[in-house]
Amino acid sequence: MQHGNGALPQQSSQIVFVCEHGAALSVVSAAYFNKIAKEENLNLHAIARGVEPQKDLSVSARAGLNSDGIPFETRRPQRLSMNAAEHARRIITFWPLPAKYSKLAPVDAWSDVPPTADNYGLARDAIVKHLKELISQLKSESQMRR
Repeated sequence: MQHGNGALPQQSSQIVFVCEHGAALSVVSAAYFNKIAKEENLNLHAIARGVEPQKDLSVSARAGLNSDGIPFETRRPQRLSMNAAEHARRIITFWPLPAKYSKLAPVDAWSDVPPTADNYGLARDAIVKHLKELISQLKSESQMRR
């Protein structure tokens, strides 16, 4: 997809996943999203952020992704910034998002995904199901813009 404005591809290609601590659900979601996007040659990239980041990644998320053989970029949880929200094509949240962010990009809430610490497999499967729907929506949006 070619754009005349050099800033547009970055702005429209970032998906931001947000959970409470930026350490589990958002990390698993971003990792799986990036895997699927790469497999399908989509010009989209996901990042994980938290509303109140904790110091380290969740043990359950790290162990689960390693066990699944899924690479993940997040090494330390990071707070959701206004800049990340402004440049998001979509924000997916697992935790109530402060109102100031929801005005900056379209927001979807995936409130039915269980914590990875309770059952990583169930959480992962719920995330992957949502991701398939999301990627289908994003593909449709991209085709409508052409």
